[in-house]
Amino acid sequence: MTTRQTAYNLLEKDFSRSLGNKLVSGFIVTLILANVTAVIIESYPPIGIRYHTEFQLFNLVSVIIFTIEYLARVWVSLEANDLDETKPIRSRVKYMLTPVAIIDLLAIAPFYLAFIVPIDLRYLRMLRMLRLLKLTHYFKGLNLFASVLYKELATIGAAIFTVIILVILSASIMYSIENQAQPEVFDSIPSAMWWAVVTMTTVGYGDVTPVTFLGKFISIFIMLLGVGVVALPAAMLAAKFGDELRLRKRLLEVEVANALSDGVVTDIERKELDALADKLDLSTDVLESLIQTRSVEQLKLMNCPHCDKPIFYHNKGD
Repeated sequence: MTTRQTAYNLLEKDFSRSLGNKLVSGFIVTLILANVTAVIIESYPPIGIRYHTEFQLFNLVSVIIFTIEYLARVWVSLEANDLDETKPIRSRVKYMLTPVAIIDLLAIAPFYLAFIVPIDLRYLRMLRMLRLLKLTHYFKGLNLFASVLYKELATIGAAIFTVIILVILSASIMYSIENQAQPEVFDSIPSAMWWAVVTMTTVGYGDVTPVTFLGKFISIFIMLLGVGVVALPAAMLAAKFGDELRLRKRLLEVEVANALSDGVVTDIERKELDALADKLDLSTDVLESLIQTRSVEQLKLMNCPHCDKPIFYHNKGD
């Protein structure tokens, strides 16, 4: 393999590939988590002030490493199956516009922007937390979840819109009922919306509560309604996530069956299966499991010498 191909495999393949993949991926993931931990600890004044220089140095080293990683990913992006190596500039720009590349850029951009545009330290810390999104490179379940969310955006959006309507109606009703009894609490519909959201999500802080009989009576129905309606988007996402995962496994299983139709997976077929697994955001462990399962099934089959049709093979005594 060329240097670029080797670098591509080290950067873009998951933990389950080679020792090099595990070391590189493990190092970057550890650095990401260390950065998030540092931002959290640094926000605590006694520690943040005392070790300010150390935190700044650690952030500088991290930005250098993340910058090198970003540039390396742009450089090796031509090895991706969906990019044209004969048009390097266009292909690299296409990669730089992908969501994962934009996330990588956002992870380092605040550091460089601080030299050009003054950024409040509080917002700078918040932007540094975006580095946590870089974990999408290494945990395919996050990409799968994002894909499901994108596909079901219209459905989820409709459910959320329904929840918003119910919140506004609940707040309006409660404002009309409780305004005279508690003018300092339910002084407007926006103020009542806080109560509506807290009530419908069953959080129940208790800082805002109805005191009239009618307000309490209507609150019972609003709370019962919130239990079912507010949980609806989460239930829809969970169901669609499971359906999408089963569909992708099925697609990969079909290709595995085709590759094993002659009883063996060649190097070319294995490379194609690896590429398909990456495209479907399925780990190598899932692919290996499908191959092993299909191989066992293949061993249980043999061809009839008369009709050349597959029949099940049973051990003696079965």
